[in-house]
Amino acid sequence: MYSSNNSYLQSIYDSQITEKMLNEEKKVEQLELGEQLIWIKRPEATRSNLFHRIVHQLTKLKILVPVERKTPLQSLNFEALKLKTLARSGISVAEVIGQDRQFLYLSDTGTDLRCYFKKNPLSHHERTAIILKAVKVLAAIHQAGHYHGGAQIKNYTIDAQGVVSAIDFEDSFSSCTSLIDTQYRDLFLFLMSLSAYGDRSTYRQVIDCYFTCTGNDVIKQELQQVGSRMKPLVKLLGWMASHHHLSLDVIGVYSLLSFLTTL
Repeated sequence: MYSSNNSYLQSIYDSQITEKMLNEEKKVEQLELGEQLIWIKRPEATRSNLFHRIVHQLTKLKILVPVERKTPLQSLNFEALKLKTLARSGISVAEVIGQDRQFLYLSDTGTDLRCYFKKNPLSHHERTAIILKAVKVLAAIHQAGHYHGGAQIKNYTIDAQGVVSAIDFEDSFSSCTSLIDTQYRDLFLFLMSLSAYGDRSTYRQVIDCYFTCTGNDVIKQELQQVGSRMKPLVKLLGWMASHHHLSLDVIGVYSLLSFLTTL
């Protein structure tokens, strides 16, 4: 057992919540200890399925880079080390209170943004301001020489003070995958995850904010190339949208790809 606060961990054991999680096969649970909320996470094995790997081999799309295959314990150790490393760089992430061979014990960083947006009636301006806080955290991760791995908006949280943090760092990639490719994948995933809230104005602000923070011209060129390659698909989706043949999810993807063609 490794711990930064043994009293917290003993209280968790006394509550028998980990035994309950194992019996019910729960992956995440929360426990209130006094005025503190503790998150208990049981990491899973990581891997991309066979279809995903085959499609990546055929297309070579960097957005489809498969995640590294790891056991639950390897995943747990990887995430714990990543969180501690990012925290030392001053990046807003959950504190690792402790870990054992099956569980991570993490501080609370608030509500994930996807749930927060659903529960709170925000104006477009208010929601975009929070999204920009999230992309600044992603940019800080990249500037520190790391990647997120799961950079969707659901993996960012906001607390009562309005502080936005990043969560869920279990995914890793083969040593053959370059850092710049994983960072490009991060940004693309982040943009894709905004399809329910994004419009050209939001996408533009996110892109401008990210590149102002990082100055990463290589990733900008990658996005421009994707936009150029996707023009035929965008035209097809545009025609289908005009004839009401697209679901809301696909319309969101169309909106993003259409924006990328303007970079």
